[in-house]
Amino acid sequence: MKHTYKSIGALNTNGWSTWLSASCAAILCCSVAIAACHREVIREPASLPNVSVIDDHGRPVSLGSLKGKVVLLDFIHIGCPGVCATLVSKFGEVADSLKPELGSKVVLLSVTNDPEHDRPEQLLALARSSDADLDGWLFVTGKPTDVDRVIKAFGVNNERMPDGSPAHITQVFLLGIDGQKKREYHGMLMKPQSVVSQIREAMTPVQGGAS
Repeated sequence: MKHTYKSIGALNTNGWSTWLSASCAAILCCSVAIAACHREVIREPASLPNVSVIDDHGRPVSLGSLKGKVVLLDFIHIGCPGVCATLVSKFGEVADSLKPELGSKVVLLSVTNDPEHDRPEQLLALARSSDADLDGWLFVTGKPTDVDRVIKAFGVNNERMPDGSPAHITQVFLLGIDGQKKREYHGMLMKPQSVVSQIREAMTPVQGGAS
């Protein structure tokens, strides 16, 4: 019995060591997996892709050239009297408050989300009817694939309505001088003067560099 007891104890010790080693290995694997998951979750901020679009005067504009300026971005289309008219009006208030810096340090960028139909001359007519034909406020269209890259870069849903009309996009984005998203607003609720203050905060590096 004594010999048998020793054998069982030895087996228990060996089993405990094996279980402990397996548990440690499992914990290590889980830790590595969790760390990998955390790495996957970390994403680069949304940013303006370097594509070429066409402004409301028919001129090509490289969106990459806007880096170095703060950008306020929205998506509109022709024949949108509700959401789009409100966004244009709010952008107009922002533009009025930023006139000294508009164009030189800040750009308002209104991108059509219906480039298949919205031509530069239509966007120009919209800008002029809204007193928005200003230096520093760009109404742009372009190739559908290029415009789609801009829309997708900010994770916006641009699926057409059940009747086939363009989507009404209410998101507005504030981009820093590096072209990356700093803030996102609900366009129908945003307060222009608050946005102006946040634009001025985002302009600080530009002002500091100039002094």
